Amino acid sequence: MNSAAPIDAPDWSAFSPARIWRDWIVKSEAQWSEAVSQLLKEEHTGGALNRQLSELQLMHRQFSELAQASLAAANLPSRSDLEALDERMGRLEDGLAQVAAGLSQLSQCLAALPASTSAVSASPIARPARTRRPAKAATRTKA
Repeated sequence: MNSAAPIDAPDWSAFSPARIWRDWIVKSEAQWSEAVSQLLKEEHTGGALNRQLSELQLMHRQFSELAQASLAAANLPSRSDLEALDERMGRLEDGLAQVAAGLSQLSQCLAALPASTSAVSASPIARPARTRRPAKAATRTKA
């Protein structure tokens, strides 16, 4: 009998480009994380980064002030002006929604009233005559 050991088939999934790419990404992320962690543990590196971030914040603040001054000189609204306008519009919309809700509630209440109680609304409303003269002047000329 010929008892040869069975030959294992090669693992073709190890040669998959997607798997190779994923493994490379995982390894490179781990290496970058370790390198950055070691770099940040050093005191002078942390101090330098802190100074640099402070300078960037100062530059950003100065640029914002310059941009706001330029927009004011050109008579254009700045970001803060637009934010204030947005807030004001929101308050107006809220107030309008309250008025609309009140009007809807009032119309529902009026619709629910029986016809006999709404006799006042059935009578015609006396309106002043539409002339070009004010109401007092019209009565004086008639008198």
